[in-house]
Amino acid sequence: MDAAKQRVGEVVGAVKNNVTMATESGLRVVRQYSDEGRTLALRTFNEANSEAGTVLRNAWTNLIQLIQRIKASAREVLDPSVLYEELRIFFRDEIARNNAFAILIGLGFGTTGGFMLGMWLARPHLPTPIMKSIASTSFRDPDNVVVCQTAVPQFQSASDILVRVRAASLNRIDRRIAFGYGRTLRRMIRTYNSTYDPELPLVLGRSCAGIVEAVGTGSKSGLEIGDEVWLATHWYEPGVASEFVVVPETRVSRKPFLIGFEGAASLPYSGSIALNLLDAHQLNEHTSKGRRILVQDACSPVGCVITQLVHKWGAHVAATCHTRSVPVINNLGAADIITFANEHFRSNFIDVNVDKSNFINELTSREKFHYIFLTTRLGYDYKFLEKFLTKDGVIVDAVEPELSTDDYGVIGRFFLGTYVRCRKAFAVLFRTNVDWGGPHLCHLVLERLAGFVNDETLKTVVDRVYTPNEVERALEHICSEKSIGSTIITFR
Repeated sequence: MDAAKQRVGEVVGAVKNNVTMATESGLRVVRQYSDEGRTLALRTFNEANSEAGTVLRNAWTNLIQLIQRIKASAREVLDPSVLYEELRIFFRDEIARNNAFAILIGLGFGTTGGFMLGMWLARPHLPTPIMKSIASTSFRDPDNVVVCQTAVPQFQSASDILVRVRAASLNRIDRRIAFGYGRTLRRMIRTYNSTYDPELPLVLGRSCAGIVEAVGTGSKSGLEIGDEVWLATHWYEPGVASEFVVVPETRVSRKPFLIGFEGAASLPYSGSIALNLLDAHQLNEHTSKGRRILVQDACSPVGCVITQLVHKWGAHVAATCHTRSVPVINNLGAADIITFANEHFRSNFIDVNVDKSNFINELTSREKFHYIFLTTRLGYDYKFLEKFLTKDGVIVDAVEPELSTDDYGVIGRFFLGTYVRCRKAFAVLFRTNVDWGGPHLCHLVLERLAGFVNDETLKTVVDRVYTPNEVERALEHICSEKSIGSTIITFR
């Protein structure tokens, strides 16, 4: 038993000795590799420092040498005698001098152009001011006339005038424009215009009244900011049924002081048409006395003006109108009124309806007329109406004629474009304005109208006044046979 224990003790002691020897051997190996690694790291670090120091010292030496060479070169270049000699050699011949001059000019223009371009690119981009307008957004949709936001117009000439519109009138021509009247010619005019802008939305309205908001520096009209004015515009130009409008000074005049903005807006366009027609046929205060004149649809805007003026000038006026309009037309001076209660105007001007038309029977029972003024767009039979004229009688059509250019094809538009370019070229050459048709509109005509209003020769006839949001009702009323005088849109 003791021997076994002794044997076990010896085995355990041997194991312990072996473990101790293995541990000491492992530690010696670890210590050896650790010393070798530390020695290698120190050698590597010392060599890196030595190489880095060498590189830095070389770089510093090169930098010092470069600085010294630059100083030497600078002293040599900046030496006045050396500089003078170099310039004398460079400019020794004419070619070098011309080249140097061209280079200087190029540098000057380049620098200036670059500066201007930089200023233009750096300019603040201000939002485009907009305004409320009554405009046509297409030429096909039956509901194409709406209130929309359009850009406030800008001056195109130093003599232009900016007007804040208080009231504008809508005429039957505006309804025709909204459905494409003059679209082809208008597009050509705008295409070959340096101030071209998109056609749609197309602002409507042919005349308006308002307050001068700004006056161009080159204007000689005598108008000032705050003056109350009225104006008119052609069918081929943007309309005036908007909060602001820019017009040439030749199209604007002070409005009559006896009437307000709504009344003033009713006259400029229709009044200009009436005066143009009366002047063209030499009807005035000296020649109208004793003349028999028939005004078809005397309750139209143009009919109201013609009826009043020729009556004041001594003519015998017969007028046609709807029964509703009789008191107004009688007050305007018509001595003989032919009314229609239920008949459509169109049926009264067609030869086939002679036996059925009270209008024809009425004309047959009256003396013949010297002038027949047609003021609404109907299917007139001129040959038949001539039966009711005197021997030297005249039929005067006050309605804007149909334009064949609206139906032009590709070939027709090509020749029309050539015609428009030629007329514009001649206008620029002779410094004139191109007239594309319609009444003569200018401040002189407006001043004559203002004189007639101020001396109470002419009264304004306003049937209805609408707000911009009621434009659909306004256009519907304009086309109604029961409308009297002008239909107004107010922007107050």
